[in-house]
Amino acid sequence: MKTTAKKESRSNSGRTNSVRQGYKTNVKQLKTLGTNLQVGDILDVNITSIGFNKIGIAEFFNGYSILVPNVNVGDYVKVQILKINLSKTKYAIAKLVEVIRSAENKLPITVGEVLDLTIQTTGPAKSGIIELPNNYKIVVPNTKAGDQVKIEVSRVKKNYGFAKVLNFLNGPISTDAEQTLISSNNQLLVGSQVTLIIPNNTTFYGNHLVLKFEEKFLLLKLALGVKKGDKIRVKLTKVTSTFIIGKVLTINPLSETNKQLKIKNSIKTMLKHGMHYGEKAVKCHARMRKFIWIRKKGNNTNRPLIKKGRHLLNLLKTRRCLIKSLQQLAKYAIKGRTFLFVGTKKSASALVARAALLTKTSFFVNTRWLGGMLTNWKTILKSISKIKPILKEKQKIIKNILEKRQRIKLRLFKKVSLLRIKSQELIQKGKKLIFKVKQNKEQFLTTNQKLLKKREQLITKGELLIQIYNSLINKNKDLTATNLELTEKANQLIRRKKNLIKQLLVNKKQLRELQVLFLLSTELTKLKQVKTQQGNTLWTMSYGKLMSLTNETNFEQNIVPTPPKDVLNKILTTMRRTSEVLTSNSSNLTINRSKAEVSNIILFSKLLNKFSDFMPFIKNYMQIIKIRLTNITTILANLTENINLVKYQLTEFSSIQTKLLTNINFVKTKLVSERKLMQQLKLKLKKLASEQRLLRFLPKLRSLSKSTDKIAQTIQIVMKKFVDPKMVYPMDAIYDEKLKSNSNKLAAARKKKWQRLEKYFGGISKMATMRQSNINNNVAIIIGQQEELNAVRECKKLGIKMFHIVDTNCNPLLADHIIPANDDSRNSIKFILNKMLQNIRLAQKIRNKILIKQLRKSKKFV
Repeated sequence: MKTTAKKESRSNSGRTNSVRQGYKTNVKQLKTLGTNLQVGDILDVNITSIGFNKIGIAEFFNGYSILVPNVNVGDYVKVQILKINLSKTKYAIAKLVEVIRSAENKLPITVGEVLDLTIQTTGPAKSGIIELPNNYKIVVPNTKAGDQVKIEVSRVKKNYGFAKVLNFLNGPISTDAEQTLISSNNQLLVGSQVTLIIPNNTTFYGNHLVLKFEEKFLLLKLALGVKKGDKIRVKLTKVTSTFIIGKVLTINPLSETNKQLKIKNSIKTMLKHGMHYGEKAVKCHARMRKFIWIRKKGNNTNRPLIKKGRHLLNLLKTRRCLIKSLQQLAKYAIKGRTFLFVGTKKSASALVARAALLTKTSFFVNTRWLGGMLTNWKTILKSISKIKPILKEKQKIIKNILEKRQRIKLRLFKKVSLLRIKSQELIQKGKKLIFKVKQNKEQFLTTNQKLLKKREQLITKGELLIQIYNSLINKNKDLTATNLELTEKANQLIRRKKNLIKQLLVNKKQLRELQVLFLLSTELTKLKQVKTQQGNTLWTMSYGKLMSLTNETNFEQNIVPTPPKDVLNKILTTMRRTSEVLTSNSSNLTINRSKAEVSNIILFSKLLNKFSDFMPFIKNYMQIIKIRLTNITTILANLTENINLVKYQLTEFSSIQTKLLTNINFVKTKLVSERKLMQQLKLKLKKLASEQRLLRFLPKLRSLSKSTDKIAQTIQIVMKKFVDPKMVYPMDAIYDEKLKSNSNKLAAARKKKWQRLEKYFGGISKMATMRQSNINNNVAIIIGQQEELNAVRECKKLGIKMFHIVDTNCNPLLADHIIPANDDSRNSIKFILNKMLQNIRLAQKIRNKILIKQLRKSKKFV
């Protein structure tokens, strides 16, 4: 829930709403810093409950609550703070400014309403619970299940309310006196609290006293050191018609007995820490005699009490001195002074450093006080300047480590809080489960058995479906394999068909060509026969010479014309195909005849003459091609039949595969639905199993402690045991990095020097930024006066105020403020330093608040 807070400005009353909203701060700050709330602040809050006199309450997790009249539960309202109480129970009274959002649902009960009801179930801490319609519950203390009671509603929340018992309708229960209401006239309840003042004329009967109260006798057992005249708070444990028995809870802090108790408790704690032990009786200082415990009775009156050769300090006087010194320290802290802690003893050195670091504005010396540490400040500043960079690096490292540690701590807190919430939730669930099981145990068992049977059925169904699915997938794989084989076969047949068609076409072409050539050869033979019958002579010659003779006119009629080049090429190819080799070894013809004989000669080319001899071969070759063509046609017919068959098979297989795929999809959908059902069943079974486990381990299960102190203690132990050992950083690495370039001898010497300077001046290194006047304003806290006499003398010389923890061997006149206590015991030093720390830190916080207020005022005036 986000809320906003704003300081109302009285001077500028005419500001607009937008400007006012700008000055509002988030209530997250209010959650973390409860004291930040101031009178006049405006808040947007959510009313979580209604209490006495119908006053609304806005509750926060840190115990801070705001009381608002004239509101309802669930209202989101704007309020103005009128009064603040910062006691143990933090609360603030506010007035209603505006209702931002009113509650939607009205509650079934109101505060002050009287009802006659029966308690249905028992709740925590001996309380009864009544369930109304819409799951609204009323918690009634000191009741149990089955009681018929008359109740008055005392407090109302969104989902539940609280009520107090007016009367038991089914009669008082004599066995349990704490749960009864016996007196109806004066309305005194068992468990109610009353404030009384014990008169001075009362008489005590042993450990009891009797008083007259509300026309009855009040019997009180004396506790917490009650005396006459004290104002006490009493809880009523038993109420009858004639007498009342009560128990003392607290005594008013202003009463004398309470003061005595405080003194007793403080002295007990001092004794526990061993503050009363002094030095040996021989070493006792004369001026410390008045702080020693002196005997008042017996033979040794007015003599100091000695135990094991040591004086004992009077702790009453140490208490007074401690209170005075703490008050003075707080005053110095409010003024803004810084503190110098000095303690070089083994028991005090670590504690002094811790105290100085925690106060933030303090310095310390815990190894050795060097002469002139304050008086000869200029020379000491030079040595501090040498180690300043190393100290800065160390501070960075320490800061990072501490930040990391804090982050881990916060995570642990979150985890523990989550575990606490979870454990509480588990306990509540367990209680509800037990109630359910008690009501209907048989139904719980039957549902469990039914679920298990259903699970078994679903498992068997699922297994069958998986088998069917696997078989269908295998079939599909086989079909795809066969389909692939058939497609490959079909592709091979188609390729073969194409090749055969090509061969067929080539052979047909050859046949046509051979037919033409055959005709040509027949014509040539006929021509030869005719010319021989006519008595002409045939001459053959080469193609080149024949072409040269054609130019002569006398031979043109008797030359047989040569066919074109295409025909000649075909003739040559056909001749080559035959097994015979054409030879052109015929004798070169030379024409030496006379012109008269030319008319009887017929000229042939050697190629044509030879070609005419190939006529039977061409005839045979033509027959072979015809046979080949017939064979190819038959093979083609068979191939087409095979291809058609394969195509038909492929179509059939594809149809079967589609059916298979539909079946596979159907089975798949069934499997998915079955799996969903199985998942739902598993969730239900898991829930049942977790419930059973919870029922088993519920007696062992306990919620984590609600107190934050205990959680903080456990986390602190975890941090010390596991986290802190792992977060160690080697500080020598800083020196090693700075001394890399130097030789080993020089590096070792410088390292020793730096370590020595750091040892002596590490605690006062921050004082280097201060002026001499500011150094004189320091307040010195010295532990072990005898060991730190040099420091005491220097502080006296500079006029620095001093607080000394003085033992019996010390001089109290050397200090401005003294605390007589044991300065050797670690426990006593720790106790005193813790007290000082608390006061200084509180004073510093108050100073910061005052400064902030002054700044705000100055800004307003500006």
